[in-house]
Amino acid sequence: MFEFIGKWKDKITDYIDKRVSIVKLDIIERVSQVLSFFTFTIVCFLLVLPILLFLGMGIAEYMAELVGSRGGGYLIIAGIYLLALGVLFACRKMFIRKFTGLFIKEMTDTDEDDTDEDNQ
Repeated sequence: MFEFIGKWKDKITDYIDKRVSIVKLDIIERVSQVLSFFTFTIVCFLLVLPILLFLGMGIAEYMAELVGSRGGGYLIIAGIYLLALGVLFACRKMFIRKFTGLFIKEMTDTDEDDTDEDNQ
């Protein structure tokens, strides 16, 4: 009788250890997906920032020729950037919801390969 209980105890302990390992691996996978998403976002931001900077400078120089004043051209572009910032600020709740949805999707997204393996 005690041998039977001992075998079940070993099997239950082994099962719990394997489930804990699976949960740890799942957490590691989720964290790596989120970190990859943030890394990609930061790299995109670092590429877009100089593009916007030089594009703004080029448009400012073009506007400077149109209005006849270098300062005026740069002020016009600064005004456009301020207007864009105002629009972003006014629509911040929508943007926050969108990014929250993206973040939640990244945290909870399961690969189709995982579901295919579970079904077999």
